[in-house]
Amino acid sequence: MAIFHLKSSYVESHRFGVHIWPPDGKRTIDEDAEIFSSVPSLNGARALNDAEVSLLLRSKVVVQHKRKKPLHIAGIHENLLIVSQQISDLIAEMSPGLHQIMPLTNLWYVGEKEPAPGLFCAVLILDYAHTVDLDRADVQRHYIEHLGQTAIWLSSIFPETCIIRAATGQGRHIWADNPTGAVFCSDAFRKRVLALPGLPGADFAGCTET
Repeated sequence: MAIFHLKSSYVESHRFGVHIWPPDGKRTIDEDAEIFSSVPSLNGARALNDAEVSLLLRSKVVVQHKRKKPLHIAGIHENLLIVSQQISDLIAEMSPGLHQIMPLTNLWYVGEKEPAPGLFCAVLILDYAHTVDLDRADVQRHYIEHLGQTAIWLSSIFPETCIIRAATGQGRHIWADNPTGAVFCSDAFRKRVLALPGLPGADFAGCTET
């Protein structure tokens, strides 16, 4: 079976990405700023709680592409995807009831003066599997002293360094690695995304399957 790593696009790198700014016009450096963060290797493989969902929906989410050339997958933050309504619907269809889908009302296109509610959703991928071979894949670790925890993420660029356990993809269409949060998908999901009109935004990178 073919498994793909869903990752930031190099082709669309000048337009790909999402900034999640604190609500109420605060800056991230402000002492009282509420800053949204979801890192599986730190927070655990779990859904967002009510307070975290509230913070995300109140935050100002800014996609870095222009409205006239939208991307279906606008940004990837660990296993949190910012996606078009079409992708959100596709995920719900192919993996029903498995993921946390949150329509975004305080979403903005970069440079615009009014929000664009109803066009994008935040999708937290919650179907977890131990897919990445942590001993052989290109994985980075960073100890965060004030938390006393180590963040871990998949940093592979080439298929040869994205070494995964193929069996973990059996019966799945889109899922996240535990603990890195890297998102993987089936070939069936990839083909459905590429068949949509418009630009996919993300890359579907090949992997070395074991």
